[in-house]
Amino acid sequence: MADVSVKKGLTKGVIKLTVLLGISFLFLFVLGKLLPTPTEDGYRVFPLIGSRVWVWIIAQLHLNFAAFVLGVPIFAVSMEFLSWRRSDERLDRIAYDFTKLFTLAYTITAAVGTLLLISLPVLYPKFMDHMMKILGPTWWLYIVVMYVEVMVCYYYYYSWHKMKDNKGTHVAIGGLLNIMGVIMLLITSAWVGYMTTPAGVSETGELLSRWKAIKTHMWIPLSIHRLCANVVFGAGIAASYAAYRFIVAETDEDRAYYDWMGYTSAMISIGFSLILPGVGYLLGVEIYSFNEQMGIQLMGGFFAWLWVMQAILIGAILMFVNYYLWISLNKMPGGERYFKYVKYLFVTMLLGYAVWLTPHSVALSLDEARKMGTYHPVLGNLGVMAAKNTAVVITYLATFLSFAIFKMSNKEAVVSWAKLGNALRGLIVIGSTVIVLILGVYSYMVSSAVRVKILSPIQFGVFFLAIVALFILDAKMFKGAKILGEPRWGKMPERSQYALIGITVTFTWLMGMMGYMRSGGRQYWHVYGIMQDTSPDAFLPTHGFASVVTSILTVIFFALMGLLFYGIMKLEKKGGQGGAKA
Repeated sequence: MADVSVKKGLTKGVIKLTVLLGISFLFLFVLGKLLPTPTEDGYRVFPLIGSRVWVWIIAQLHLNFAAFVLGVPIFAVSMEFLSWRRSDERLDRIAYDFTKLFTLAYTITAAVGTLLLISLPVLYPKFMDHMMKILGPTWWLYIVVMYVEVMVCYYYYYSWHKMKDNKGTHVAIGGLLNIMGVIMLLITSAWVGYMTTPAGVSETGELLSRWKAIKTHMWIPLSIHRLCANVVFGAGIAASYAAYRFIVAETDEDRAYYDWMGYTSAMISIGFSLILPGVGYLLGVEIYSFNEQMGIQLMGGFFAWLWVMQAILIGAILMFVNYYLWISLNKMPGGERYFKYVKYLFVTMLLGYAVWLTPHSVALSLDEARKMGTYHPVLGNLGVMAAKNTAVVITYLATFLSFAIFKMSNKEAVVSWAKLGNALRGLIVIGSTVIVLILGVYSYMVSSAVRVKILSPIQFGVFFLAIVALFILDAKMFKGAKILGEPRWGKMPERSQYALIGITVTFTWLMGMMGYMRSGGRQYWHVYGIMQDTSPDAFLPTHGFASVVTSILTVIFFALMGLLFYGIMKLEKKGGQGGAKA
């Protein structure tokens, strides 16, 4: 089938976005006329579920899809760049498959964004008036950048095969696409940053400096955190797509390709997830710097138990990751040599998980509290951040070791200093673990300020230095290594693919719960300390209620993703390959 012209594809994208925006503004006008006028406090009520739950659902769905269409292009373009430099057709195919995914996902992203664009001004007109007064130019910039991004995205996709002999230019176009995505992320992070850690305004909400209203405490750390999380999330969705295609594949060739695609996506997701704890910690420090009361509310107040729920989810994700890597040893010639280490890694993961799950305090009856006190005399010590930070670092270090073992499992070092290299590897692992443990114990003996600003960053620094040292050591040690055999792609049990899907589902649920916490940090404020929320929903939902809403959101999101996967497969069967020749 001949390629669809680039011009036609570009026009299609622009028209689609224009129609969606036109519909949104039309609906905004019509709904503004049909719905009752706002109350004196400036609110309209959404039927049945209420305004906040409706906006919660739409905003989180839009955030999920926006994360997907921002994260996936980053490694799609990276894969195309590597395929260009290495002349590797397999890398080019996976890059193209990723591009099909995020190009089609743009439609859903824009549709959900349109609903959000309608809902906010209609249901919260007073709040939106304030946001437009303070950050109005950024809203119009967002629309302009969105247009440019869609145009670049469709041009990048539809010109794929036409520019096959001019890969350098095509990769540059992909780089521009990612720049547009990062700009949109910075704009939306500025909105959230202003709402949570406002600056540049007077106590009454009058604008003093628009740049300071943009450059708040949260702006940069939140942007970095979201960027890393989006890559993790996008790569996870791609891994789930590959897992699904592996399960339904009818030929060994397809199973081999989708096994490799799933592994590649999962490793990208795992790699960037190693950065998230440190970046998240940086975000927490900035929140504390802005308002210590808000930091205490998030870490030790109403949301304290949410960190236990987070631990359950992150622990589950890491267990899925390690399980997938351990199963993957079966497809590596020589991988059986390392089965003996799996049990030690499993015990380490389990102990770290147990510490992570231990709460500082529990619900007690009056008699139990009199006998034991507020905190358990032993386990209560594991419920504080000194223990949890230590457990997090060691658990992530164990996960990196699982990855390192998998990578070298089909190789045999031939360098003369191989024994010394193995000794150095052990020294790095044991030494970094001991240092992290010592710092963790010492954290109990210092003030929270010293622990937060000095000791915890040192722990994460030791972790990053350890994985960098291991990475460099293995690269030198296994350079020119004897290859025991190539990976047997496609020779994986189906349960390994369900582990990949489990990673993504769990991370999606975690994103929803963390969004609930980030929003809840403002308590009963639209803009913290500046504009109070006086609507009927001006209260913090319980964790149970938030869990129900987040679960519904996760189901809706994956139902839509299932339709996206189904649509791609239908197009492939028709020979269209998503609108362009494969």
